[in-house]
Amino acid sequence: PLWLREAAEGSALVDRALVVARTRSAAGVLPWVLSHVAVDRATTDRWAEAEAAFYEAIDLARESGQEAELANSLARLAWLEAREGKEDRCRAHADEALTWSRRLDLGLPELWALNALGDLELGRGRPGEASLRYEEQLAVLQARGIHDVDLSPAPDLVEAYLRTGRADAAADTAAAYGYEAAVKGLPWALARATRSRGLVAAEDEFEACFAEAFARHAETLDSFEVARTHLAYGSRLRRHRQRVRAREELREAIDIFDRLGAEPWSEIARAELAATGETVRSRDSANIAELTPQELQIALLLAERRTTREAAAALFLSPKTVEYHLRSVYRKLGVASRDELAGAMGRAR
Repeated sequence: PLWLREAAEGSALVDRALVVARTRSAAGVLPWVLSHVAVDRATTDRWAEAEAAFYEAIDLARESGQEAELANSLARLAWLEAREGKEDRCRAHADEALTWSRRLDLGLPELWALNALGDLELGRGRPGEASLRYEEQLAVLQARGIHDVDLSPAPDLVEAYLRTGRADAAADTAAAYGYEAAVKGLPWALARATRSRGLVAAEDEFEACFAEAFARHAETLDSFEVARTHLAYGSRLRRHRQRVRAREELREAIDIFDRLGAEPWSEIARAELAATGETVRSRDSANIAELTPQELQIALLLAERRTTREAAAALFLSPKTVEYHLRSVYRKLGVASRDELAGAMGRAR
């Protein structure tokens, strides 16, 4: 259930595993458990928690010499940072993940790192560069004989091709991915497939495609993909001069992207909305983005009503170190108590 993004059962399992690992101070297994917790959070709407878990997994993997786990967490962190528009961090983490992956001959982190770099370019409005990264990812999939549709960047490649005027390539890519998604038959891939088909479908067919995509999304937990579909649908409606309906879809996309912290995608949706004649004020930047990885980890634990000693034990720090970082967290977030901290972190989830 965790990897299929279909239900909350996977989340409960990894949460339980994390509690057990922390209780037993099982530093050797924590990188693996934390990376699964992070993936779970990143594929829902709890991105701040995902980022903190990825950073902790990376730190522990470095300290314990677990190079494969290090590559995995670096690649998936880069993938999240691409969505957040953290360009420098994304590139640094993806490049390191690629170095480890190719040194150790690890397929999955190599694919995730390439996907992160493609997503970064697409979100930043560089579809030509995004196409190259996605095509490189497809080449790695083919070379390794991996046929899992969930690892394919095809839906993103469809958008990149359309933005560079390669309509025929976009249509061919959407058709091929749609066939593979139908073979697998699971909602996450089917939602992305029908969205892709909606982007290239004829004027009298695209609305049915998007309706099917939303029906499939309702069976998953992935808020980001839902927002991408609202954006794609709104864009098509706008191009067909259905401005009122387009605004509804684009406002929904903006709301989700803002809540997630997907800044580049929020800006794309705002530009589309402006093209309909309506503007929405940019959301105020979240001070949470100013926290260092360790400050974020501490803030999240204390926001769960952990004591200073409990947070220190969980992160293998001293209570004095936790208190030191907590003062910085209070200053950056403009809060003065644990209750206010819980409220601030709750709004970020």
